Amino acid sequence: MKILLLSATVFEIEPTVNKLRARAESESGNVLTFSNGVTIEVLFTGVGLTATAYALGHRFGGGQLPGLAIQAGVGGAIDRKIPLGQVVRISRETFGDLGAEEQDGRLLNLSDIGLHPGPPFDKSGVLRAPAGLASLPFPECAGLSVNQVSGTAETIARRRERFPEAQVESMEGAAFFYACLQSGIEPLQLRAISNYVEPRNRDNWRMGEAISSLNEALWRVVGAFL
Repeated sequence: MKILLLSATVFEIEPTVNKLRARAESESGNVLTFSNGVTIEVLFTGVGLTATAYALGHRFGGGQLPGLAIQAGVGGAIDRKIPLGQVVRISRETFGDLGAEEQDGRLLNLSDIGLHPGPPFDKSGVLRAPAGLASLPFPECAGLSVNQVSGTAETIARRRERFPEAQVESMEGAAFFYACLQSGIEPLQLRAISNYVEPRNRDNWRMGEAISSLNEALWRVVGAFL
């Protein structure tokens, strides 16, 4: 089994990577090999949709493709019913700022302006993970990916109106889904909630708790393969 484990930054999954390195039988570059033949390749893409798209396009364009790709990171909860520190599985993704803006401020996606992107998007412009991952023991949520995270009441209200189903905001998820689905690779995205999507206030963030929860959950997943 070949697994690709990726995150935008090192600090989000460093505890898990350190545990994997301690258990690996061998290590070559960023690829860890274990005694049962499983290999886990670690990739840090950088922050944002563009960096993620480039990193995965470069990786998937050369070399043997993984059977499973796992993206792990923190995110902001649009849905306040999700507790801070909770780890969720993103089962569907939408690009939150890809399209156009009307004169009245309404957001229009590509389908709204007659430029439907086609597969792997569905008719509503959503990217969906395969149903087989639904058995994992994490709450299932809808993701919204943006180049600029929401930081004002006006932006938050506009995005909530346009994407009422969105529950978790990130800066990489939709690019990850798109690259995997286009390449025939199963995408698993785990997000730990570090903050609520509200007018920007870093004092309210619970980053340490979120990273701890993320790595506990991530180890439950990758450890099962070892």
